[in-house]
Amino acid sequence: MVQVTVCVVVPTYNERENVPRLVDAIKAARVPSLTLFFVDDSSPDGTGGVIREIGVGETWVKLMVRKSKAGIGSAYQEGFREAIARFSPTMVVEMDADLQHPPSSIPDLLKAVEDGADVAVGSRYVKGGGVQGWTLWRRTVSKGANFYARTLLGLPVKDATSGFRAYTKEAASIVAEGKLPGKGFEFQVASLRLLKTRMKIVEVPYYFSVRTSGTSKLGTKDMAKFFVAVLRAAFS
Repeated sequence: MVQVTVCVVVPTYNERENVPRLVDAIKAARVPSLTLFFVDDSSPDGTGGVIREIGVGETWVKLMVRKSKAGIGSAYQEGFREAIARFSPTMVVEMDADLQHPPSSIPDLLKAVEDGADVAVGSRYVKGGGVQGWTLWRRTVSKGANFYARTLLGLPVKDATSGFRAYTKEAASIVAEGKLPGKGFEFQVASLRLLKTRMKIVEVPYYFSVRTSGTSKLGTKDMAKFFVAVLRAAFS
């Protein structure tokens, strides 16, 4: 039997307040043979230093530092490549550092992959999932963005913009080597489009929480770029 090993890849930029809490929460999830791999874009608030300090006592916590802020998509792609090369995991998880993706749901994603999925997407928009603390406007924008991406790109999930996922090593490798947008949050829908005809994709419900520390990286300009990028992709 092949031993299951898991690498959780987490991009960071100015998340020093959240990193210790995230490490504790992932540790509490009790996932065997797990490596937590942070990809830090030289955060000016010293996030990388905090991770290094934690890694002294928690040897399962690893860090890669990039020279500058280059976008969440490129962070995931480079992080996946490095994780696969260094740790050779059987499964790779992607998630944010801000605790809006609950570490307690990681086992649910991994179980879906163990049961035969190539990609398990943490979903706010299937039965059992949801969002806590959002305004009506924020909910409307999110659901609208998902409907837009699903319709134009033919994506087989209800939560196409979710950045909380588990992949087989093979699926993660395809994402890592794919020609995908590097800077914006459109990376999430582009990666699903790349995988949709090649991999089995399922959705796993989870509850998305509001950020309690740090600053959101998603702004109005990012949302505008997302809609433009999806439109271009649909007609490319």
